[in-house]
Amino acid sequence: MLEDGRQDFREAVDGISAEEGLVKAGPRRWSVVECIEHVVAVEERCRGWISNGSEVKPRRDSRREMRLFTTIRSRLTKVETPEVLRPSGRFRTLAAAMAAFESSRDRTVEWARERGDLYSIGGTHPYFGKVNGAEMIQLIDGHTRRHADQIREVREAIPENSERSQRHEWKREAPGLPAEFEIATDFESLSLQELHLTDIQKPNLRGAALTIEGCLLERVQLAGGELGSMVWRDVRLTGCDLANLRAHRMTLVRVELIDCRMTGFSANALNWQHVLIRNGDVRYAQCQGGKFRNCEFDDCGWQEADLQRADLSGCIFRSCNLDAADFRGAKLENTDLRQSKVESLVVGAGDLRGAIVDPAQAMVLARVMGLQIR
Repeated sequence: MLEDGRQDFREAVDGISAEEGLVKAGPRRWSVVECIEHVVAVEERCRGWISNGSEVKPRRDSRREMRLFTTIRSRLTKVETPEVLRPSGRFRTLAAAMAAFESSRDRTVEWARERGDLYSIGGTHPYFGKVNGAEMIQLIDGHTRRHADQIREVREAIPENSERSQRHEWKREAPGLPAEFEIATDFESLSLQELHLTDIQKPNLRGAALTIEGCLLERVQLAGGELGSMVWRDVRLTGCDLANLRAHRMTLVRVELIDCRMTGFSANALNWQHVLIRNGDVRYAQCQGGKFRNCEFDDCGWQEADLQRADLSGCIFRSCNLDAADFRGAKLENTDLRQSKVESLVVGAGDLRGAIVDPAQAMVLARVMGLQIR
C-alpha cells in the first residue's frame, strides 16, 4: 500500500521542472515544493504518533479502514491545516523536497515491516481519534494521494510545457502471458499465478486481497465480491462477470477484459495501466479519481459511469456509449473520444481541454456546454 502510494506521488511530480516546482497557482495556493513539505511533515507526525503508541487488543474493521482512507483522500473534505504542519520553506528545491519524501517513506515502510502486527498498536489522530497501526497506514497513504491530486491541480495551472508533451508517447502494452498453462478449475488461495481458470463460480467473494498474475480467466463469476485489494498483472479475462465488484484498491497492469460484464463495479483507489476493455458493459461504474494510463476501450457501454476527477490522459474510447457518463473534473489531455457517443456526456466547460474529438462531436459538445453557435 505504501509503495503504491509512493509511486502515485512520484508520477504526480514526474516531469515538473525545478522552476515549476516553486510556482504558486494563486496567492493562497501552495507550490509543488510546499505540497511535498506538508506531506513529509504529516507522514513524520503520523509515524511518531503510532510509533509511540500503546499495545491494544488486535481488531480489524475493513469498513472503517475504507472510510478513513476515502475521507482523507477526497479533496472535497476540507480540514484547516494546523500551523505546525503548514509549509515554512523547509526545502528550497524540488529535488531536496522529493529526497525528503523518499527518505520519510523509506522509514515508514521499514517501520511497518519491522512492527509486524499493526493491529495490536494504537495511537490517537487529532482529527480521527483513536486508530490502530493499520488504520494509521491508511491515513498516511490517503493523505499522500490527496496531495498527489493537489499537485496535479497545481501543474494544470502552470503554462503547458510543450517539450514535456512531445516527450511522452501514449502506447498500450499487451499482457506478457505465458504460452502454456496448467489447467485449474477451482482454487482456495487468493493468490493465483500462471493458471488457466474456466467456468468458476465465485460470486460474493470476500477477502483482504486478490492477486492474479499471468493468468487466463474464461467465464469466471466474481460478481458482487468485496475485496480490500485487487492487484492483477498480465491477465486476460474473457466472458467474465465482475458486476458490482467492490475493491478498496484496484491495480490492473497489462490486463485485457473481453466480453466482460462490469456493471456497477467500484474502487476507492483505482490505478489501471495498459488495460484494454473490449465489448464490455461498464455502466454505472464508480471510478472517481481513478488513474488510467495507456488504456483502450472498444465498443463499451459507459452509460452513467462516474469518472469525476479521473486521469484519462492518453486513453482511447472507440465506439463507446458515454451517455450520462460523468467526466466533470477529469483530465482528458490527448484522450481520444472520436467515434464515441457524447451527446449526453456530463462535462464542465474546462474539462475537455486537450481532448481529441471529430468536428461533429465538437458541435455536439458545444451544445452540451451551452455554447451558442451562430
